[in-house]
Amino acid sequence: MGREPTAATVREDLHEDLREDLHEDARARRRARAVTWTVLGVIALGALVEAEAWPVTAFRLFSTVRTADGASLRLVVTGTDGVRVTVPMPADAPLAATSHQLAELRDLPTGARREKVVAWLRLAGLDPAAFTSAAVERTAWTMDGETRERHEHGPTTVLAQVTL
Repeated sequence: MGREPTAATVREDLHEDLREDLHEDARARRRARAVTWTVLGVIALGALVEAEAWPVTAFRLFSTVRTADGASLRLVVTGTDGVRVTVPMPADAPLAATSHQLAELRDLPTGARREKVVAWLRLAGLDPAAFTSAAVERTAWTMDGETRERHEHGPTTVLAQVTL
């Protein structure tokens, strides 16, 4: 209790402190290695199975070659007078946010298809009662390299048909 520390006890305490510090450093290095190998493993697994697990991988972002050819989908309605009208989907309108669902329309039950088309028509400012049917059409296009304008070509394919 009231003893003076000797050189031997001071040295012993220093060695004990050093051992504890080295043990903590070794534990931190093992933890860092485990985290590093886990992250690298997840990235490698994502690339191997081509899974898009953003933000861990961005495989598809850099693995797709874009060409001047493409295809577009559009919703075309037929009026009671037989006139066909393409439903406008401007990029700044709420309708554009759901336009990616056009391709999924054919997989929905008949009632759900009709509800979705009616909702799209109302968003576009069109009266659903003025139309007898709607169709989702797919058209191929090619972009002009100089003007950056799309030119449609080839046959138009009807992906889904809805009676209104």
